[in-house]
Amino acid sequence: MIILGVDTSGYSVSVALMRDRELLGENTVSSKDLKNAVTLQPLIDSLMASCHMNLNDVELFAVASGPGSFTGIRSGLVTVKAMAYASGSMAIGISSLRALARVAQEKGALVLPMFDARGGRVYASLYRDGKACCSDEPRSIEALVHHVAPMIREEERVIVTGNGLSVFEKEIIDLPFITVRAPAERQIIRASAVAQLAYEDWESGVAETDPFKLDAHYAIAPSAERQKQT
Repeated sequence: MIILGVDTSGYSVSVALMRDRELLGENTVSSKDLKNAVTLQPLIDSLMASCHMNLNDVELFAVASGPGSFTGIRSGLVTVKAMAYASGSMAIGISSLRALARVAQEKGALVLPMFDARGGRVYASLYRDGKACCSDEPRSIEALVHHVAPMIREEERVIVTGNGLSVFEKEIIDLPFITVRAPAERQIIRASAVAQLAYEDWESGVAETDPFKLDAHYAIAPSAERQKQT
């Protein structure tokens, strides 16, 4: 199966092409200006050309569906939905935190991926063996520690990763458990991780594959939507 993975949910844009579990190619660039929609299509075109394939060869599209940047999530979802519909292929959404946890994962360690949710909060979840131990709703660092600390055994290492590291660096240093800062190259989502997880979910039969049912997981409503509700 040919899988195209896409991530635009944060401060980078990443695309990857896989054949089952084999990585065929991957392009990842920084996009701090969040013009992800402008950056994404040329990256996809370049990747497909370098692998001597076209979009009709793709059987499964995979996209990081949030939480993260509202603008970035939307651009990735819209692009993937359009490509999947045009080619008659499947599409699967993958949690951004789950994908980042896969990137940073090490044997015997827990992973705590965190994204800045602004307002002094983070999107975060604790992962053990690739499975989330808690929900990813936005919390303050204090609330996050209170929530996850009882799940961590005294001798366990926790790998902390994501852009929340730079925003909450002092608070992370003071966390009441053994923390390891992920190296810089493992602090951003790789589209290959998104593609791997989507393939695993498809293989196990647990994923919704209809592109029309693909939706964002914002964790909190976008500001425009919140304003409508007030």
